[in-house]
Amino acid sequence: MLNIIKKLNKTKKRCLIILAIFLLIAIFSDLIMPYSHEDISHPPLLKPSTRHFLGTDEIGHDIFSLLIYGFRITIFTAIVSGFLSTFIGISLAYISSYYGKTVKTLISEIANLFIIIPEIVMIMFFSSFAKPKLIYTVMAIVFFSWPKVYKIALFKIMDYMEKNKVKYTLLIKGNWYDVLKKLLPNLLPIMSTFFILQCNKAVMYEASLSFFGIGDPLKKTWGKLIRAALNYDNLYYDSTFLWYLIPPVVCLIVFVITLTLLVSENDNF
Repeated sequence: MLNIIKKLNKTKKRCLIILAIFLLIAIFSDLIMPYSHEDISHPPLLKPSTRHFLGTDEIGHDIFSLLIYGFRITIFTAIVSGFLSTFIGISLAYISSYYGKTVKTLISEIANLFIIIPEIVMIMFFSSFAKPKLIYTVMAIVFFSWPKVYKIALFKIMDYMEKNKVKYTLLIKGNWYDVLKKLLPNLLPIMSTFFILQCNKAVMYEASLSFFGIGDPLKKTWGKLIRAALNYDNLYYDSTFLWYLIPPVVCLIVFVITLTLLVSENDNF
């Protein structure tokens, strides 16, 4: 792992540092938040001060506490959705490659049906009719995100199946586990890249759902915080947007750009 990190360019190393900071904030959010994210006992619409670093919203929440809480929920959503959609897509791609013929045709046709309609449309449709719980948002993202992972991974795995070491394993009647062990060194880089890309998509999908008021209203993700700020009629009065809207927007943009740069093929930075 250390050798892989050492080979990364400066930009990607900085991205890893930023992501590590984000993850630490998410893990230790309870210790960092000065107040509970459910605490509405504060005077509404206070300006930033030593007691409230980003002031308070119109209900009486401490905005800084909501922002820190958003690290936990947003990053949790990204990691779980990214891992599951990547795992399902690559697993089905391997099953299709290993068994071939009927199995491959069946799974590919199902994937094609999902790809016909844009992911975000299906995710919004499903989430709109599901219970307003975070778990259903995650399920929607996973359920409609795996097909593109599957299609690309299938092409890669089928190419790897033609390698001599894999063909030899199949020739001596190796089972699916033996073949998987031979493929694993080639699959791990693909899995890590897909995982990062799917995390990126999950964050953007969640933010899009929040913008349209879809999802669990009690889970204050960055998307929910941005939506709440935009719902405030006097957001741009007396520069309220500077501490209410800008911080979650910046966090969301930094997170998305960091993930994008981490898998970028451009090594000229």
